[in-house]
Amino acid sequence: MSDGKKKRNVTIDSNIFVSYVISKVDCSIEKKVIVKSMSDDRLMLTDIIWEEVLNFADSKKNRANLTREDIADRLNALNLKVVTIGPAPSDEKLKEMGYSISKDADLKILYSVHTTNSVILVTRDGHFSGDVKGLTAKVMDPETYIRNLRERECGRD
Repeated sequence: MSDGKKKRNVTIDSNIFVSYVISKVDCSIEKKVIVKSMSDDRLMLTDIIWEEVLNFADSKKNRANLTREDIADRLNALNLKVVTIGPAPSDEKLKEMGYSISKDADLKILYSVHTTNSVILVTRDGHFSGDVKGLTAKVMDPETYIRNLRERECGRD
């Protein structure tokens, strides 16, 4: 941001990256969120989230039959920097550390957000709006995040 606003640490959930990877449209909201988070804020893409996105290749939801290499190529085209914080503790250890969310698979996302001192988590996952412990970041969907950036640019944050 050229207006002197302090850049914020922002974590983007793996579901946003997966949506970008499988999107046929290169001007998707997901790509806009990723690119804007790198320019206007500080994208905190952890190795844990990176691996979760690559694991989509093995998912039953992978109807496009993307390989791990396909996914990595699509993400690498964005020149993303990966923050190494892993390996993440086990789910049991994360629970002992005070993290709690309705879907255990999201514990590592909570850990990534906390470890990178992110103040914003961009996600479409409804599990983050329920009873969540260990999350201090503000949760935003992609459209809200983009709107928030516009408001910051106009001095209305």
